[in-house]
Order: sequence, then structure tokens, then C-alpha cells
Amino acid sequence: MFKKHIATIATVLIATLLFASTVLASTIDPVARTVTTSQFFVDFSDTNPEEIVDIRWNGSGNLTNTAAVAGCPDDLEYFGNSWVTQDEGTPSFVFGSIVGWGTTGAWNNLGSQIVRVDSSSSGCPASLEIPVRTNYRFYDRGPWVNRFRVTRRFSFGRTPLPNNVRAYIPRLYPLSDYTQVLHPDASGASLLTETSSACPFGCQVNDWNGTWFAIHDPSAGQGIIVRRFPSRRVNVALWVDKDLASNTTSSNVLLLSPPAGFRGNLTEVEYICFYDSSTWSPSLSLPPGC
Repeated sequence: MFKKHIATIATVLIATLLFASTVLASTIDPVARTVTTSQFFVDFSDTNPEEIVDIRWNGSGNLTNTAAVAGCPDDLEYFGNSWVTQDEGTPSFVFGSIVGWGTTGAWNNLGSQIVRVDSSSSGCPASLEIPVRTNYRFYDRGPWVNRFRVTRRFSFGRTPLPNNVRAYIPRLYPLSDYTQVLHPDASGASLLTETSSACPFGCQVNDWNGTWFAIHDPSAGQGIIVRRFPSRRVNVALWVDKDLASNTTSSNVLLLSPPAGFRGNLTEVEYICFYDSSTWSPSLSLPPGC
């Protein structure tokens, strides 16, 4: 009888573990260009390998949006694009597209948790034709299931790029909901709040310690935390912004150009962590796994 009980318990444990692994295991469909994990569904464009057209978390609807802008038939604004923008709203305005607007390349999965994209933006006005490699790392268990890692390498080459770079632009939809950007101050001792409505042409925030910021919906208590892995090669600021074409909040890390401009290879690593009021109340302490 005792052996039968042990066998029964062992059978239940094995079945439970198999069921848990089935539920939690991440899968990548290289034909449909989709990623499915226990918490995420991410759908990439069929034609633009960098473009995320649909991102869902914890059973939500689509949390992002895309938009084409006059001058190119391809979308310019989407979750994960990259720009050069300076002095918007002035006669000295500078714009260049690094990821977005004519972006083509290769989309591949490396196993069930990693997506690799090699791309370049060309053929549209202000396409900068800078080779880019973007790796996404997803997680299927543990405290990290609510986040994914983005590693983006820019190959600027020998010709210097003298402008600041918006390395990876996450977009939350609609911007009427995601109205706040939360971040620590430069000392890391105080939590500050910015509003995207105050920045119609974008605002550079230097009172930031460069570690993380959150795009926040104050009514629903949900949003994303962007935590940055520090780089010794570049100084950064926080860029607070919104884009009306896609109706998205589009704040991001701003890579500040060194005096001689950007040359050679530069890698930016960021963790994108989704939260709601059950997992985080805004404070200087981040939720587990973020």
C-alpha cells in the first residue's frame, strides 16, 4: 500500500511538472514571426523585420500601435524603432531614421526564446542606412516572465554620426492613457514624474541617473519599466515624448553623441518589464524580476 501511494504521488508530480512546462514554455513561429510565452504574445510585421505590430501582456489587448508618415509607404512609428531627432519645431530640425521607414533585413529565431533581426533603413527620405542587429530574449519561468531583454548593436562605421540617437523607442497605446513618465532623479534618491503632454516636440531630461524609467497609466496603474544596462562608452539622458500619428507615448533612452560623433559599433541593452497595480506601486523599488 505504501509503495502504491509513493507511485501515485510520483505520477501526480510528474504530470504537474509536465503540465507546468507546457504552459510556461515559450514558442517562436518563424513563419508567422510571432513569439508566445506564458505572459506575452508578440507579433512582428511580415515585411519589416524590426516592426512589432502587436504586443500583448497577461491577457491584454494590443498595447501598441503603428503609423506611416508622408514620404514613405512603410511605417515609421512602431514599437522598437530608432531615430535621430534634434531641434524639432525649429528651423534647425534634424531627423534621420535608423530603424523604421524602409527597414529591410533578416528575421530569425535562435531556439525558442531568442529573436535576432539584422536590418538597415534605406530607400526613404532621411533613411540613414546604418546596419543594426537587434536581439530579443524572452523568459518562460521564474520572476522574469513579465519582461524581455533587448540588445541592439549599431554599426556606425568610420563616418561619424554627430547627432543624439533614440536607441529603442517603446510605444504604448493610447497616449491619452499613458500620460506619465516616472524616473529616479540624478542622485537616485527621489522619484520624479514627467508628463508627455508637456513635451509636444519631446523633452530631454538630464535630472536622471540613467538606470530606469516607467511609462505609466496613472488611472489603471499599469505600464512598462525600461531598465538600462549601463554602457561605459556613452552618456545618456531621458527623452520624454509622444507621437500623434500612431497615438502613442514614445519616451525612451537618449544616447548622447560624443564630441567626435558616433563611430564603430555601439551596443545598447535594455530590459522591458510590464506591470500593473497588483505587481508594482510606483516607487524607487522595482518589482521582482524587473
